[in-house]
Amino acid sequence: MTGEAVKATVIDYKVLRDSEGAQRFYPVLQYTTKDGELLTVQSKKERSQKYKVGKQLTVYYLPSKPSKFYISGLIPYVKLAGFLLGLFGSILLLLEIVNTIKSLSL
Repeated sequence: MTGEAVKATVIDYKVLRDSEGAQRFYPVLQYTTKDGELLTVQSKKERSQKYKVGKQLTVYYLPSKPSKFYISGLIPYVKLAGFLLGLFGSILLLLEIVNTIKSLSL
């Protein structure tokens, strides 16, 4: 989430089907860089649900390459939560192994 933050407007969608036949949506966005360049770009990240056309989203783009962007959202937080839960589970498992070894030694 480094780079310039701007508001982008969903103007369209590219719709594809995955290997199981489910529809996946790739939003087409339009935003203006801080230098005044109007860009129309398509997300490379699929969405399982459509944003409404006209919806405003926050995107972060690289000033050196304005067509490279990231849509702000929950995904980084979901990944972080998954990592933390996995770490917590591993610690609990390690403690249980240590307790089992101690009880077998007695």
